[in-house]
Amino acid sequence: WMVGNWVDEDENATIETTCSWTPNQGFLRRAFKIAIQNRVDLAGLQVIGWDTDAEMFRSWIFDSAGGFASDEWTKEGDRWIVKSAGVLFGGQKSSAVRIITPIDDDSFTLEAVDREVDGELLPDIDKVTVVRQTPTK
Repeated sequence: WMVGNWVDEDENATIETTCSWTPNQGFLRRAFKIAIQNRVDLAGLQVIGWDTDAEMFRSWIFDSAGGFASDEWTKEGDRWIVKSAGVLFGGQKSSAVRIITPIDDDSFTLEAVDREVDGELLPDIDKVTVVRQTPTK
């Protein structure tokens, strides 16, 4: 359901994501970019795949600022809970929980809670709706 082009935008920022399969459909590859006032502020790559040993989905994120994280995905009902732990470019440890809830084939909600940097709690990111972009002709 994630394969395709997605966008979340408001008056301050636009987040565009393109998700595609790797060859042989072993992993999903999600490229993202965050633009603030029409200027790309951050970009990155996420790779999602099944961990047979742990019997769960995992992902790894690398961003253009030099940060990286690994995630553990679990399904609870119709939503995905993504627990993330990483390191920012400056060496600070980061963590968050993202909640992804599909609405239909062309939209889902995303929120981030329990966000921390070096043990300091950050505000939650309110639920936003992300929509699939239809190809232009």
